[in-house]
Amino acid sequence: MATKIVVDPVTRIEGHMGIEVEIENKRVVEAHATGSLFRGFELFLKGRDPRDAQHITQRICGV
Repeated sequence: MATKIVVDPVTRIEGHMGIEVEIENKRVVEAHATGSLFRGFELFLKGRDPRDAQHITQRICGV
């Protein structure tokens, strides 16, 4: 049986974000993040390892 966890809105960030995670047998089987504030970071992060995002954006964001 799958469990769905929804965190919306995510606080402590600039803009609006929501996270939905589906867990089955103590493992994440599906995860989605939605954001409604476009700052353009998505364009130059496209195709990169998602773990790179935290290191790149924290240096240019200014928030």
